Amino acid sequence: MMRIEEHKQFLQSLQGRQEVQAVVAVPEHIKTPPFHERAGYLVIVNSPQDQWGVRQLLTKEEIILEQQISVWELEKGMVHGLDENLVTWILRGEVVWDKNEYLARLRQRLHRLPESLQKRMLCREYSRVLHAFQETRDFLQEGMILDAYHSLFKALYAWAKWIVYHAGEQPESAIWSQVKNLDPSLYKLYEELTINHEELEKRVELILLPLDFFLSSRLKESVRYLIEVMETRTTPWKLSELAEHTSIARYGIETSLLIEKMVQKSLLCETVCVFSKDRQSKEIGYFPAK
Repeated sequence: MMRIEEHKQFLQSLQGRQEVQAVVAVPEHIKTPPFHERAGYLVIVNSPQDQWGVRQLLTKEEIILEQQISVWELEKGMVHGLDENLVTWILRGEVVWDKNEYLARLRQRLHRLPESLQKRMLCREYSRVLHAFQETRDFLQEGMILDAYHSLFKALYAWAKWIVYHAGEQPESAIWSQVKNLDPSLYKLYEELTINHEELEKRVELILLPLDFFLSSRLKESVRYLIEVMETRTTPWKLSELAEHTSIARYGIETSLLIEKMVQKSLLCETVCVFSKDRQSKEIGYFPAK
């Protein structure tokens, strides 16, 4: 537990600052940057600007870390997604004080993921699983087993985040502890990959099978967000237009392989488009299937 009693002077100075909205003591067992071996506090300030920084404060020969974040930055994260470490500090930390119960309300909201954010995150994590899955297969074909293992590990991590978002929760820094409760079968696959004594290549090949099944069975619900973006206009989309679209690029959705798979599963249709005045430059366009 945090030794809050030893930091009274520091905490009193925070209470004297009008902009401070809430203070959370980060437990010593949560070893996420920047809190490793030092006492740490998350300080939420009522500021309309992007404010996110760390201060090292020396009090009575002890260094205290103060991680500061603005309400504005938190509210932006509630719309676009929060950092996993930040979610852990807010949910697992010890509330020192909470002006106007802002932190209490924020904690409640973190347990009720908005549907709009959920759709975006499911699409993003699915696209990352797909990308890492293809990378793993390519490395295996080339006989690059360690690279295949690394890519498969990335695929499982993205799959784990997909599971957490699908459950309506925000991923935390210790994501496999969350997944162990939400989807024990995926947690078992993670153990099979990391601690099983089978030959490494055999482990990778075996886990590709359930991963392929996940990609096939969860495609339609994972790409709802992308289809909704494409339905905002009646003309076909070029691949580059989708990749550069604000609503796609902002969330890191990897579109290339995703579009290809959606065409294969008849969720999208292809057409040849003419985009130049001389009608010599042709490019493939895509639109949602009816």
